[in-house]
Amino acid sequence: MKGFIAKTLFFLGVMLAVNTLLFILVKLFYIRGYEEVDLNYPTYLLADSHGMPLGDFTEDFDVHNFSDHGDSYLDMERKLKYLIANTDVSKVYISVDDHTLSPYREDFNNVDRSAYYTELEDHQGLFDFLEEKYMDYYVVFLHDKYSLVIRNFLEKELFDFSKWKSQKKTRWIELSKEAQDQKSISRANDFFPGHRRSMALTTSLKNIISLCKENGIELIGVRFPLSQSFHKVIGSKSYRADEIFYKEGLLVQDYDSLYLGQDAFFRDQDHLEREVGAKFAEILFEGTEKD
Repeated sequence: MKGFIAKTLFFLGVMLAVNTLLFILVKLFYIRGYEEVDLNYPTYLLADSHGMPLGDFTEDFDVHNFSDHGDSYLDMERKLKYLIANTDVSKVYISVDDHTLSPYREDFNNVDRSAYYTELEDHQGLFDFLEEKYMDYYVVFLHDKYSLVIRNFLEKELFDFSKWKSQKKTRWIELSKEAQDQKSISRANDFFPGHRRSMALTTSLKNIISLCKENGIELIGVRFPLSQSFHKVIGSKSYRADEIFYKEGLLVQDYDSLYLGQDAFFRDQDHLEREVGAKFAEILFEGTEKD
């Protein structure tokens, strides 16, 4: 019996050690700065990767950039509740791009990471709260997405020796029009898999609107700039998040066609180059442009 207990404890110890090492890896390459937020600002920007090129340039206008790659309205709702509970928020800018109510964004989001910003009342019960905020977060073996992160790291980073050498990425402007259109079509197929918008994301967006009204927060929608190719490819495809804003009498600042024909401003189909982020931040938050 003692031998069995000793072996069990040894096995659990090994599993704990392995889990700890893997969690450190996940923390470094996946969670990273997701849990970092500065609560000393009156205004916040909530967006997915479209908000990332603005970086900390937003701080020049007293706005904290609370965006992250893959954030959905489910994640933004959690972040907004956290802000309301922990600081005084006067204004929020939020993405209302064509794809933000897509089923794609419902399937590929950050609900595992944004659980960090939740409390018990944000979950269906105590077990759901403990499972999502703690067990799924810290126990790597229970988390399918963590397994994917680790596998991608091993396959595409650690053992992809070509990445050990510096490689120059082809700039968007350097691609042929055919190559640009191919990439745009591929992205559009992901973003717009059908005609129906996500009901879960629609509910979260409406919750965000209600939370802002209840707490006296000015809410402004933002449509981020698109490249000429992507703008042409998606055409009229949209899940109309901006229409929800218009029906609620909310302002939408529409910049999706701001930089059409200026491919040098884009990193890919629908993301600005970082250096252009500073330029766009001024346009977005002040309505002006520096010389």
